[in-house]
Amino acid sequence: MAGKELLSYGVILHQLKEKIKAAQTRAVLAVNNELLKVYWEIGNVISEQEKESGWGGKVIEKLATDLKMEFSNMKGLSPRNLRYMRDFALAYPTFLILQQPAAILEDTNNQLDTILQQAAAKLPWGHHQVLLTKLKTTEERSFYILKTIENGWSRSVLEHQLESGLHKTQGALINNFNKTLPAYQSDLTQQIFKDPYNFDFIMLGEQAKERDLENALTTHVTKVLLELGVGFAFMGRQKRFEAGGREFFIDLLFYHTKLRRHIIIELKIGEFEPEYVSKMNLYLGLADDQLKGEHDGPSIGLILCKTNNKIVAEYALRDTSKPIGIAEYKIAERLPENIKGELPSIEEIEQRVDEEIKEAQSPLDARLQIIKQKIKNINKEEIQTPATFELLSQLYKNGLQKLYTELIEQMKEFKEDFYSTSFNWNCPNKHFNDLEQVDEFWKVEENLNSIFDFTFNLRLNGFKKAGTEHSDVSQTLTFRIDTYFYSLTIVNYNNQAPILKKLYHQQLSPSDRKEISDVLMTVIMDDIERILERINPEKI
Repeated sequence: MAGKELLSYGVILHQLKEKIKAAQTRAVLAVNNELLKVYWEIGNVISEQEKESGWGGKVIEKLATDLKMEFSNMKGLSPRNLRYMRDFALAYPTFLILQQPAAILEDTNNQLDTILQQAAAKLPWGHHQVLLTKLKTTEERSFYILKTIENGWSRSVLEHQLESGLHKTQGALINNFNKTLPAYQSDLTQQIFKDPYNFDFIMLGEQAKERDLENALTTHVTKVLLELGVGFAFMGRQKRFEAGGREFFIDLLFYHTKLRRHIIIELKIGEFEPEYVSKMNLYLGLADDQLKGEHDGPSIGLILCKTNNKIVAEYALRDTSKPIGIAEYKIAERLPENIKGELPSIEEIEQRVDEEIKEAQSPLDARLQIIKQKIKNINKEEIQTPATFELLSQLYKNGLQKLYTELIEQMKEFKEDFYSTSFNWNCPNKHFNDLEQVDEFWKVEENLNSIFDFTFNLRLNGFKKAGTEHSDVSQTLTFRIDTYFYSLTIVNYNNQAPILKKLYHQQLSPSDRKEISDVLMTVIMDDIERILERINPEKI
């Protein structure tokens, strides 16, 4: 195909894919609507018969049995599910999917009720079971129904939000958004944040420091994102800023895709103090100058404290011109020392459990014990194999060498923008300027016995459009050899935390190499963007 024809074909293919996806979605929704319609009608009949004929639990059980006999392949006809259908019909007395559009307009006086029931018709039955079980009021159900549709929550995410009491915490934090943000965004921003945040998946002792809290949160970053809500993207921790010859580091950096703003989170292990606001002001100013893109809004700050005096917080924010919110967080507490002595030790608990298992052990329990014993019998050395010359040589040949080759090839993307590129490799007392020398080095066992780190340095020399400035870009990728595992780290990225860590029998796969390559290219492009920000466009 010619270039124009190929482009047209690509556009058409994309359009057809979108049409098919939309049709599939409509089909799923149609099936779901029909199922909810049948369940509502069954539930409505049960509800009416309970009122008129005094149906009780035994009648519902008989009804479930008779329906199963007639519709043996149909699921969801248990007595328990029939009771859910009754509760469903009671919760939505005039369920809208049973009516024609004209009847909806004619019969429904309350527009909010119309919106709620239309949204409810889109939820799977499992979601309705959760809502009917855990919520009693229409107001609470309407909140979670609309949030589920808006954010596409799965059943497990919905349960998490119910357990955390989102309807009580959302929008509750102390803030100055109505004064510092445009009117069209202040309400949205208010609803995105909440107070308190529930981090009960981490546990810290009384002597914990702020860095301990930060480490715990970044270890469980997936759960943190779930608690923060939809739209938050994690961008890193201890982000470094420089101003006036000094360095500043922020605890956690996020980006919100709906607001199109960076979100800076500062963690405080104790009670809120007014001086936290001035420090956050500084961080927000630095972020707006050094991170904000052309289409981004000003950054928002969130100060999370163990406790928060709301009156003091309101005074601290009164004359602040940057958008800042202040909220509390909750974590799981360790047991006090005076209680620990009253509880049985781990050994005592294990002994008691073993005794009870032996006293009454079902076939399932017996099988479980056999499996657990097999796991215990696995020799760790079979998994955690120490580094050997054979393993390292294979790892280099099948993975590391290919990674170096791919990175060198990628740097050609910048060939026209820089005067030259250079690559070198280093380890203790050794320096190499080309890949062939590196290949020979990795073939000698004595060489590999004496190294722990093997670094690869990439350098783009002399940005051509820098005007009077002289600007280079350089990054270092370190391959580290530990006793039982190897890792790859970019020196100026993520506080030098490893991008990848693997056991020696686990090869460096193509997907691993792509992940490392993507991160390194991102860091290099960040460096180039910083050069562009320094350059006066008139000099180019």
